[in-house]
Amino acid sequence: MKLSINMAMTLDGKVVRPDGRWYGLTSKDDKHQMDVYRSQSDALIIGKNSIINDNPVVKIRAFPNVLNPRPVILVRKGSLPINKHVFEESDHIPLVICTKVNLKEIKTDLENRAEIFALDSEDIDPKKVTGILKRKGYKNVLLEGGPKLNFSFLEGDLVDRVYITLVPYIIGKNGLPGIADQSIELPKFDQNAWKLTSSTTKGNEVFLTYEK
Repeated sequence: MKLSINMAMTLDGKVVRPDGRWYGLTSKDDKHQMDVYRSQSDALIIGKNSIINDNPVVKIRAFPNVLNPRPVILVRKGSLPINKHVFEESDHIPLVICTKVNLKEIKTDLENRAEIFALDSEDIDPKKVTGILKRKGYKNVLLEGGPKLNFSFLEGDLVDRVYITLVPYIIGKNGLPGIADQSIELPKFDQNAWKLTSSTTKGNEVFLTYEK
């Protein structure tokens, strides 16, 4: 199984606006390219915060006859409202992976709207998540989570590819996250260089692909 991260980043390395959201930073070209990546994937990992804060459209719009990847939603605490795009637009019933702590709450809210898998732990372990997806037969998984979720998968050495869209803005505010965000650095980050395998320019944006 191959796991890829997809993120858009400003010229000064920020992935969110000053209010913590991502809206308005990307163009139609980036949205089209995101659909290209999704069309090559059979599962799409999304974090709870992304669902609640951004309510992303998970349906591929650029290619109307392509089967959409299955949404895989990671919920460490609490639950999710059902009035989100992910429960209304997908070709598949979403897979919700939660913990033993919030399983009861998730079942109460989502039992008829999602397949539910509870980890036998109080936190979401990325290695267990990838293990579940491997056993279900998924081959190409796209991670569209936030910076902290990205860090957890990178820390576990589970990411094979990184897609970065470089967008033509400079925000300048300090404290805003990059594509991976945590209070510690990744182990041996300066010994594990990524290989640039693709670079494409469209308008004022640059689309980069890095692989291990």
